[in-house]
Amino acid sequence: MQCAINTVMVCSDPSVCVRGNASTVNLPPVLSVDVGQKVISGVTTGRTIKITSVEHEGGRLLLSGSESGGSWNVAVVEDSGAMSSVALVRNGGFLMFGTCTSN
Repeated sequence: MQCAINTVMVCSDPSVCVRGNASTVNLPPVLSVDVGQKVISGVTTGRTIKITSVEHEGGRLLLSGSESGGSWNVAVVEDSGAMSSVALVRNGGFLMFGTCTSN
């Protein structure tokens, strides 16, 4: 599936969050998600990350993984494609919102 990142909220301190887009956190605007191969890639960057957990619960597809001392989770509403995600990194974290569609 393809997931478009529409909005990103970046927080590097408990009192400061900034609204942005995928480029704000150095991500491509669209991610390619291959649940069967357990990999997410940046369509234009060629960079990949491994999905370590895949679950279906409450009508949502739940994906998670970790990389470089951080962790991430993605939730996709299966009937609408609405996507929300969180990434925790060494100096804070960010929330992402968007939409996923089947290939």
